[in-house]
Amino acid sequence: MSNHNGRKVVAVIIISMLIILLVAAGAYLALEDLVGGMDIQSFFEDSQAQQNEEIAASQQQAFDGYAFLEDNEKQAYARVVGMLTDFDTEVKVSGVDTEEIERVLAAIDYDYPEIFWAGEFSYYFDEGNQKVSKVMVEYPYDEAEKERRQTEIEAAFQEYSRGIKSGMSDYDKVKYAYEYVIKNTIYQEDLEDDQNIYSVFGKKGSVCAGYSKAIQYLLKRTGIECSYVAGEAIGQGAHAWNLVRVDGEYYYLDATWGEFNIADNAEPEKSIFYDYFCVTTAELLKSHHPDQTLIAYPEFTATAANYFVKENKLYDLNKKSEENRFVDDLEVALNTGEKYFHYAITDANTIGVAEDLMDDVLGSYYWFSSEDSLSNTIELY
Repeated sequence: MSNHNGRKVVAVIIISMLIILLVAAGAYLALEDLVGGMDIQSFFEDSQAQQNEEIAASQQQAFDGYAFLEDNEKQAYARVVGMLTDFDTEVKVSGVDTEEIERVLAAIDYDYPEIFWAGEFSYYFDEGNQKVSKVMVEYPYDEAEKERRQTEIEAAFQEYSRGIKSGMSDYDKVKYAYEYVIKNTIYQEDLEDDQNIYSVFGKKGSVCAGYSKAIQYLLKRTGIECSYVAGEAIGQGAHAWNLVRVDGEYYYLDATWGEFNIADNAEPEKSIFYDYFCVTTAELLKSHHPDQTLIAYPEFTATAANYFVKENKLYDLNKKSEENRFVDDLEVALNTGEKYFHYAITDANTIGVAEDLMDDVLGSYYWFSSEDSLSNTIELY
């Protein structure tokens, strides 16, 4: 017996497929008419770039690189971020010249510590008008390795986040991130990946760029505004640090210089320096010069979140009551097993008073201080 019903089903399926194809073709032609003959791929790329630009704008922080770009640069920024996020190797851009695309690439480097897989950039440009038409990137490894590293970074973040407690203040979160990165990272030059966060979370060793991007990554993920700052350490060359917002005020933070440059690493959890924890512009400029080619930084003067102010370790030794408080605090640190006593004085002329008080309590001691700084650290054992 022949199966006429089976033939009818097949015929219906074929007709349905033809109808779907005709509808799709009609929709495509209608879309072509809608976009005025524009290349359809370019249309979708523009739509995605617009979406990326809206996302970037919604995530903008006051001192991110993005905030200091012109509108045409922001459009290119969105396209390049989309390329990196999708692990593509090239993307078309328009409306920017070679100087502007360099600003765009610098801004992305400043703003996206989470994009740790970007390698070397290059671009095509017209030698006549210097306009850039395409940006390319080389990746140091394949997408599978990128995903493996991403998993490793996420595991490190989950470990870190267990220390974030309900009700922690902005100050507490910044201090926790600062101490976490310093405790879990060894300053080590010439490591692969030392310009990105994988060096900190995956290899536990880095230089200033890695420290600063790791701090930025952790704080942004826990709701604290934090930007990456590039510049130089006076007399030492290129350097990087952070700008953080604590309770509505901005402060500079240098976790790299929070590492003690000492041979004793037996207790890294205690070997932390606080001279550059939430400092003013005036204090920073004694040793650092921020690069303001892209980002313009006003003067920041707040002191409430400075370590020595917040921890009540700032002493006016012109007053007898403050001398007594200094001695009491030093004795408490000594008797409770603290390895270091960190303090600052309000007047450089009273440093001799501090030395006399330390002699009275400790007899002999080692101490560390930064040049032109009113803060000091005493080694207690």
